[in-house]
Amino acid sequence: MPNELHRHSYSGSTTFDSGHFHEYSGMTSSDPDSVGHIHYMEGTTSFNDSHVHNYRIATSPAIYVDGGHYHYYSGITSAAFIPDMHIHSFAGYTSIYNG
Repeated sequence: MPNELHRHSYSGSTTFDSGHFHEYSGMTSSDPDSVGHIHYMEGTTSFNDSHVHNYRIATSPAIYVDGGHYHYYSGITSAAFIPDMHIHSFAGYTSIYNG
């Protein structure tokens, strides 16, 4: 239904940097189902190598498929200083919303 508030789930793994990677998952912000809308994603990665990273990014505009849509996302995490100063990249697609 147009303009209906909705969310998408997402999950994945970061790039392998400084000898490790992290996993992440969550739900996007709730936003109206309007043409060209985006969502925000924020959270904390899994604990690995004695630390976590935070992230906050916006998705791409909606990508429409038969009866629904999904979003592409890509970003980088916050910096960590264990075992050395580093960040991770991550990218993927949200779940499909059939509104």
